[in-house]
Amino acid sequence: MKKPQLYIVETPASTDLRCYPLRLDPGVELISTIIALMEDVAIQSLFILTCVGTLSQCSLNSCQLTKKEYEIVSLSGTFDKESHNITDSFADPQTGTLVGGRIRSVTVHTPCELMLAELLECIFFREFDSRTGEKELTKKIINFSIKV
Repeated sequence: MKKPQLYIVETPASTDLRCYPLRLDPGVELISTIIALMEDVAIQSLFILTCVGTLSQCSLNSCQLTKKEYEIVSLSGTFDKESHNITDSFADPQTGTLVGGRIRSVTVHTPCELMLAELLECIFFREFDSRTGEKELTKKIINFSIKV
């Protein structure tokens, strides 16, 4: 059986992390809160490690969830100074139905525990990729040294 060819756009980098644990209260909009944190602390880029909680409203690219409690099953993605790319999965606690997609906004229903991480020797941003016709994630190594 032939192994699939691995296509790596850039050389992988291993860096240290700085983590930001947050607890968001009911009624707080998640994405704008993360953007405000980035501005307040001067973070250039970060990503979501984990998120636990429920939401009351969510605007997805594919649909709008409102006036109902949904369990956050997964929430992952990246933020840079100019954009974000967040995807999710939510479960209806009454029916078990899963809904997911790319997020535009999320309003917290019950306290939400969120862990964010910043790469210390690397920043990421989006550049136009002619292969996809979209701005895609790329990285820039800063002050990188091999750790022993």
